[in-house]
Amino acid sequence: MGIALLSPQPSFAAQGGSGPISDFMTMDVCLRPDGSVAPGVIPGSPDCKSRRDIRPGEQPPYTLQNFSGPRAGCKGGSIIKVNIPVTKGKNTRITSSTIRTSCGTPAAADDADDTNSNGASIQWYDGGYGFIMGSYSPVALSSFESNLCAQNSQSSQRFFRGWVIAPAAVPAAGTTGLGVFPSKLYAGKPSDIPGTCSPRYNKGLTTWAVSDFTFKSNRKLLSIVSSHYSRSSEDGTGPGEAMQVEQTYWTREFGLSRWEKWAREEWVHPRSKLPAVELAQKMAAAGRCSRPGLGPMTYSNAMQVSATSPDDSLYSRVITDPQTGEKHTWYMTLCEDYTNAAPAGASADYVAPMQKLADDLYWR
Repeated sequence: MGIALLSPQPSFAAQGGSGPISDFMTMDVCLRPDGSVAPGVIPGSPDCKSRRDIRPGEQPPYTLQNFSGPRAGCKGGSIIKVNIPVTKGKNTRITSSTIRTSCGTPAAADDADDTNSNGASIQWYDGGYGFIMGSYSPVALSSFESNLCAQNSQSSQRFFRGWVIAPAAVPAAGTTGLGVFPSKLYAGKPSDIPGTCSPRYNKGLTTWAVSDFTFKSNRKLLSIVSSHYSRSSEDGTGPGEAMQVEQTYWTREFGLSRWEKWAREEWVHPRSKLPAVELAQKMAAAGRCSRPGLGPMTYSNAMQVSATSPDDSLYSRVITDPQTGEKHTWYMTLCEDYTNAAPAGASADYVAPMQKLADDLYWR
């Protein structure tokens, strides 16, 4: 399939892996003693004695929201997120909503131009990997075609493994890995994507780590921390000349739980002309995210990532190639933490909107 894995893959049975990636992509629902869904009960609360993944067609009994900055003056976030499976025809995909609320959190300096639209990201998995097929992130509406398009350009499989999250069998806690996956980024509406496959694919680097992480909600959850770099080195063992990376956190309890954007020290925002370090200072001052408190990670002999710097006025880390001594400082310029969970309204409908927000192209 033209996909090169560039680190030894762990034996999940031997290491007692963390389970299937589908469990990290969907929200859990809490159950009553009779097995029915408990309204308004949130995983991790004392009332949640038993839980399972939410099923297609079930209304989420709670919602996830981001955190508003202190200036917003409201308890809720500006975005409601539900991570739920949606079935269309014979196919099921996992959808992640971006539904705007009336809580007017000021836009960050690195946000996209359009911060008023609702949208949805689409995820799925196959026998090898979990992946994002299309994404409405705070940065842009995008689709990710892979070189699997050559097998059937009219099938949704053209978007399989375009943006890889991690192996389908999630490794054990403490495990890291990386790989290079050919992809083509299409910005804008999925309906604008050409019917033919791209003649050329970018080789971006994806790394993953399985680790406990404490979110802004003070929930400490086992997380897949997946980093999608815009480029890779020629040998695929590091980010090469990449200038940006999007980092996502996936948990068994909630699914997609946090999103970050990082930029290398030389990067300058193309519209605002602000350097990465200044954007990082503005982001930290906004108070919408907690410290990205992961420890140091080694992904290959040519890629070591330091722990986050202790300076709370901005969040930075250093990526080093021990073989050459080359190192670069990276700054976190955007972040949304979606673990601000709250009971859903009794009459709220999130299933029907997700049917409309997500383009049918991803179910074809």
